Amino acid sequence: MKNWRDVRPQVLGVPRRGEELLVEFYEGPDEQFYRPLGGGIEFGESSDEAVAREFEEELGEAVEPGPVLGTIENQFRWAGESFHEMTVVRAVSFRDETVYERDRLTVTETDGSRRPATWERLDSFDDEKPLLPAGIERLLQGEETHIVSPATGIESRSE
Repeated sequence: MKNWRDVRPQVLGVPRRGEELLVEFYEGPDEQFYRPLGGGIEFGESSDEAVAREFEEELGEAVEPGPVLGTIENQFRWAGESFHEMTVVRAVSFRDETVYERDRLTVTETDGSRRPATWERLDSFDDEKPLLPAGIERLLQGEETHIVSPATGIESRSE
């Protein structure tokens, strides 16, 4: 049985290139989706420190953390397992301006697995290849600042 210690604090960074945002593409056995880059916030680490570390680890690129865009309480199932994340979504900007000229980057995880990251327009996602976590589009459009997306459906509220 899972308990409160199983709730994972996460941070996602959203760099923008005009109307596009940088997202990584996941292709699993049963689904495909896009997600902003980021990962876990370690004990004693702030979300700005975590997002900078995650971009350095996954892309080898330094970012400047920007403002918090909002938060997401995310409950979901992946590969048959239940997860619960509290996610801080932050704007970020690359310190090296030439990164914005690259159309495709490669995300490398600590286990050596690799995924593509590309610049995509917010209106380009659909049901077959959604942008996750659920509801993040409303947050990125400035419509809401806090999203609750339980495993049984999507509920949201503005705060």
